[in-house]
Amino acid sequence: MRVYINGYSATCCAGMDIEEIFDAILEKKSGVSYQNSYIDGLTIPLGKIQESADFFELIKKNVANTIKNLPSFNAKETTLLVGSSVGGMCYAEDAYFRDHNCENITAERLSIRSIADELVDAFGFKSATSFSTACTSSSVAIDLAYDMITNDLVKNVIIVGADELSRSAVNGFHSLGIASEAPTKPFDRARDGINVAEGIAVLALSCFQSKGCAEILGCGSSSDAYNITHPHPEGEGAIAAMREALYNAGLQPSDIDYINAHGTGTVANDETESLAISAIFGNQTPISSTKAITGHTLGACGALEVAISAMCIKHKIIPPSANIDNKLDSDINLILDPIKSDVQYILSNAFGFGGGNVSIVIGGVDED
Repeated sequence: MRVYINGYSATCCAGMDIEEIFDAILEKKSGVSYQNSYIDGLTIPLGKIQESADFFELIKKNVANTIKNLPSFNAKETTLLVGSSVGGMCYAEDAYFRDHNCENITAERLSIRSIADELVDAFGFKSATSFSTACTSSSVAIDLAYDMITNDLVKNVIIVGADELSRSAVNGFHSLGIASEAPTKPFDRARDGINVAEGIAVLALSCFQSKGCAEILGCGSSSDAYNITHPHPEGEGAIAAMREALYNAGLQPSDIDYINAHGTGTVANDETESLAISAIFGNQTPISSTKAITGHTLGACGALEVAISAMCIKHKIIPPSANIDNKLDSDINLILDPIKSDVQYILSNAFGFGGGNVSIVIGGVDED
């Protein structure tokens, strides 16, 4: 069975919908802004959605936008897979700072499962499973959906990647010394960390093809088992994930037209990912990171960047990296300006704490 992307929707600091986000990426117009309410006594650049609506309502809006044009959509025949690293953490934080105690915080609303519960109540999905594997959360969901559909276990899956800006996450990354106090610079020599961001991305995956769809051609995953916060220095896990994705897609490295890198802007990630990419692709395949524009949306980034990749195929354009003053001295083909190209095959990477790595190959679909 083949796995088609029949619809997608997204919201992040760079835009309220996927078209606006994609335009911002092409124009190198970052949605990251300086915020002073997350770390006491410090103003720091973060990816805050410029919308006053409740975050859970924005998730529901994106799900509704994704399914509204799907032919014969039936929620009761659709599996929901949710990837999130913080789940209902912001609900708990808001209640704690409002009440100065935990009496009104429920475990159900605090948990990772809270997003799935809200969506099942709102749309009536057949079943729901939640994943929290740090920055690969929604990519793991896509990987499972790919396996379920290709093995004819399910016909339709809705993927939701969603993470809201929380004080806990922002302070945690700052304590680790990887939250940059300036706009992030993925693959720049002077990079010094991420811009933590919130974001939502929804994908409709199915064994049935609809007009204008893209396709998940293959997924690969691995675990470094090297260090809880650092990737393997030689990129062994990243290499394994990318090779498995290519194998499952039936493609060679030379077939890939563009790589949407994980590209977080941390010293360790960009160095390791560069090594891993060059080990497989050399310095010919164009790559970029879109996180300078969207910020790092944590558990949502995998699904968000698959949606961005589908937009690249739709509009036949390779997006640029932004905020680059001096390229990292590595053997990769980093793209600094948009390139019009007949993009057919894209590899999108997501790597996370704990050593998790997921690579996904997205392809165009020829219409009859």
